[in-house]
Amino acid sequence: MHWTGKVDPIAFYIGGRGIAWYGIFITCGMLLALWVSIRRMRRLKATTDQMMTLFLIVIPVAVIAARLGYVVANYSHYFVKPYDWNAFVNTIAIWEGGLTILWGVPGGALAGIVWCKIYKKDFIRSTDIILPVALLAQAIGRWGNFMNQELYGQIVTNPALQWFPMSVYIADLGSWCQATFFYEFVLDLVGFGVLSLLYKRVDVKGFGTLGYAAWYTLTRAILEFFRVEENSFEQRLGFNLVQVICFVVAGLCVLGIGAMCIVKKLKKGEKVWYAGGFEIEKPREPADLVEE
Repeated sequence: MHWTGKVDPIAFYIGGRGIAWYGIFITCGMLLALWVSIRRMRRLKATTDQMMTLFLIVIPVAVIAARLGYVVANYSHYFVKPYDWNAFVNTIAIWEGGLTILWGVPGGALAGIVWCKIYKKDFIRSTDIILPVALLAQAIGRWGNFMNQELYGQIVTNPALQWFPMSVYIADLGSWCQATFFYEFVLDLVGFGVLSLLYKRVDVKGFGTLGYAAWYTLTRAILEFFRVEENSFEQRLGFNLVQVICFVVAGLCVLGIGAMCIVKKLKKGEKVWYAGGFEIEKPREPADLVEE
């Protein structure tokens, strides 16, 4: 068996409870995204304390929403009879894996709206800055899927392609499969890099938000066709084609809206592109105010 099929989803134990690699990677991704977001939100004069408050509001809500979406999508596994205490614990056991970004992002966005209302920040401008950073967190989180042997693709029968990261050995199947988790890891990093290059140079409200939405939907359109879980490829083909079409249409619509926003601003004679980047004013932290 190849080493990719021997990975242990549990990193270590504390008090007899296993701490999963999945949770560790997700947490690391969140913390790195928070650090980058704190630096970038200086554009809107958000302080570190305000960003920590955002983190404490958004993350729990996003995790709950992401878990809820996963449970709903796999209701037959979680809502069993009799639905006793053990079944309930299994339903909320995020430490064993099982989150979906499709519900997590909207859940976090709703919490973000509350934060923007409290601190009087523009919601769209805030998501323009923060959402692209989510690609970085998602990329790191995909390694949690690797440790759980999740998000793999079709079985690879060609020995010339049975090498990591082209494919990954799935122990439960006893076969090599397409390493779609790694493909998404790479695409998320590329997306973060592209949007980061444009971050300080394109001044169009909604550009970062639409850029994230377009990149994510088109990435999912590419990968969803290859992903396979419990059912065979033939059983999932029709369902996957519907998802692929939906993601492609959504991505193209988002790109169209973004283009319209740019054209609209250009027609007003306003500047859109800053080759050297525009200045970002650093917010005054509470300590700075005390010194004055």
